[in-house]
Amino acid sequence: MYTGRDTIEWLYGHQFKAGGEWSVRTDNGFRWWPTDRVQTVEVVGEADGPSGERGYYISVRTELFKVHSLDGDALKALNLSAMPFASLAGPVYDPRRGTLDLCSWALVYEEISPWMNILLSIAAAMQIHEAQRLGDKFGDFGLENAVSGHPENGIREGWDKISDLLPAFISAQGREPSRWTAPEFQHAADLLGNMPPVLLATAGGPGLSAEFPFGTFSSLCRISAEESHPFYGNGLLITHFFPVSGKKGEEEQWIRKALSLNMPLLGSDPAGYGFGSYTYSDGMIVHAAFYPNILYSPGLLLNLLLSCGARGMAMNRELAGVKGGENPFLLSKSAVERFMEHMGKN
Repeated sequence: MYTGRDTIEWLYGHQFKAGGEWSVRTDNGFRWWPTDRVQTVEVVGEADGPSGERGYYISVRTELFKVHSLDGDALKALNLSAMPFASLAGPVYDPRRGTLDLCSWALVYEEISPWMNILLSIAAAMQIHEAQRLGDKFGDFGLENAVSGHPENGIREGWDKISDLLPAFISAQGREPSRWTAPEFQHAADLLGNMPPVLLATAGGPGLSAEFPFGTFSSLCRISAEESHPFYGNGLLITHFFPVSGKKGEEEQWIRKALSLNMPLLGSDPAGYGFGSYTYSDGMIVHAAFYPNILYSPGLLLNLLLSCGARGMAMNRELAGVKGGENPFLLSKSAVERFMEHMGKN
């Protein structure tokens, strides 16, 4: 557990400074109380990375609601009010614990750990912020705020300094124009447009569209720097559409399916990064994720596009029942090198 352990220790000691009276170590990570809600950061699985190196699934979960059962009304409320406006986390229902959590996850291996650790830490801070904002919206649907206390020190009053200041810093940077620019989208589309599993990739201004195999059709992914987030301002919005069914009477079934897809998809088959949320709308399962300006780096766009390809493959298996296909992450090394060369010339 070399890389997984190092990621946990970096998040615990360096980024969150979580040690002290408001944290508890677990076998695979730690739990801490940045507010009166607990956040759990743990290694939840292992798999090989694209070059055969060992990777570790890191999960970050913040308790949102205590849930006795998720009836149709509660599901529809979540589907309309929480799931479509996801940033880097999606709601996950755990009937065993009786909780609804916000969850982000990723497979971390040594080569990507320097920037993936930062992404996970930003996602964790955003979860804390969003859990507080969402907490009072669903009382009419039998969803009780998941307030909990440290086993020895009880309920925490106020916010941890880091989890309080970081979302404000994210929002401040979001007031600037999006840092993802039109030339970057064009380079990404040119580079990956003719490489599997991408069927077609086209750029237009500060954004691009890509299509991936999906059954006998295709799934459309849109990446845009023109749409802002209500909490975090400007950045990068990714929406990926998977046509399923629009038959009457099936809405609750598909909302439950979308909610279940927010659970970490662990295994050797790539499933993309676990940032954002699935939702159901107009006969489609839709995955949405928002990356705020603070996360910008020149190579991130290409990695996110490759992740969309892996998500497309996973949903091709999960929703369309198609097995096999190219692993887009096998293209990442050479593709990133060429992408950075392009960016250096412009």
